[in-house]
Formats: sequence, structure tokens, C-alpha cells
Amino acid sequence: MTRLRTFLTAFLCLVGAPFAIGESAWDTANDAYHAGKYDEAKVDYLRFVQARQYSADLFYNLGNAWFKSGDQGRAILNYERALLLNPRLEEAEANLRSILKLVGNEDTPTLRDRAGRYADDFVLFASIAFWMFAFALVLSFGKPRVLTHFFRVVCALAGLVWVAGASAAIWVREGPKDPNLALVVDAAAELKYGPAVSARSVESLQIGNHIQILSERGDWTFCRTTSGSLGWILTQKVERIIPIIP
Repeated sequence: MTRLRTFLTAFLCLVGAPFAIGESAWDTANDAYHAGKYDEAKVDYLRFVQARQYSADLFYNLGNAWFKSGDQGRAILNYERALLLNPRLEEAEANLRSILKLVGNEDTPTLRDRAGRYADDFVLFASIAFWMFAFALVLSFGKPRVLTHFFRVVCALAGLVWVAGASAAIWVREGPKDPNLALVVDAAAELKYGPAVSARSVESLQIGNHIQILSERGDWTFCRTTSGSLGWILTQKVERIIPIIP
């Protein structure tokens, strides 16, 4: 139930359309961008974010505005948000790759990252397979014998899919929909052994690196990096991929 609740929360956070505020406001933001008024367009787009009227187009446009304003980290962040809502948005994918290359972050996604895109599918397959397994198990004790053998085979196959799907779901967890997944948006990001600027560095992080937020204390965030390192980073240098609006 906890996993289902987390997924539903993430899903509800990522629905909506910019036109819920008003088509004229959306057009105004787009007009500002096309006129080269990138800071003005950025402010207009952020109003939709504050109103939780999320869409792939909104985050794609906001990513473009951040990039034109010189903030590569938040451009990457918003392209990832756009792809979370629409994995087939090729423009966002192309821009994301280009900016990651521009900032020198060409880390290839891990197998777990790739599998994480199908986190919801693993849960769905495991759920379907479980019920098939349960029904086939009950029916396998019936008659006639031919059907009994058939249902036992179905029971065995469904059991394997259930175990595989459940194992994969546990391995990838929520994938990119993890509400604690965040992105490094600042070039000078140091992971520290303690929540202090004077603390010794664990490692240097690049713009576009992912971290998992474990806890927060004042201006500092305790996190785990993709390499498995634990440490503290200034909260202002990271942003959650799924936005949390007060």
C-alpha cells in the first residue's frame, strides 16, 4: 500500500495542462520567449508550476527559457521533468543530451536507470501475474484431469512472472518517479562529510548528476549519490525532479 500511495502521489503531482490558468497567459509566456524576453517568459512559465498546472510542454518551454537565461542546471532539470511526463518528447531528449554534453556530464545511464523507466510496468505485470497465479492454483485442484494439468502449467508460469516482476519492482523502486530523486543544478557542488562548508569533501558532483535525498537539516541535505556515496550537500544546489510546491 505504501508503494501504491507513493505512486499515486507522484502521478497526481504530474497531471494538468497549462491552459487551466488561461490560454492567454500561456500565449503571453510563449510570446515573451519568442521575443527574446527569456527572463520574463521564465517568470510566466513558473506561474503555471506554482499553480501545479503541469504538462510536458510547460517543462520543455521552461527548460528552454532557463537555458537561454544561462542556467544550464535548471534547463536539464526541466527537460527531465518534461520527459517524465512524455518520454517520447524527442525535442526534450535531444536538448537534454546536448546540454549534458555541454557541461561535460556524459555519464551513460546505468541498467537500473534504464529499467526505472518501466517501474510502473513491473508493478502492473506483477499484480496481473499474482492474480493469474492465485486463480490457476485454485483451479488446478479441480477436474477434469486435462484442465488440471493446464492450470498447473499456467500457475507455474504466472508464478515465475510474479516473482520476476516483483523483484524488478523492488530493485528499481519508483524509478524516475521517486519523490526523493533530485538533480544537481549547480556546477560548484561538493558532497561533504558533514553539514558544514568547512567539512571535508567526499566527492565533487557535476551538473545533471542524480542524488537521492535522505533527510534535510537547515541549509543542508543528506543524500546518496548514484555511486553509493553518502554525504551532505547545500540544499540550494539541488532540486527534486518531482516539484514540491508548498
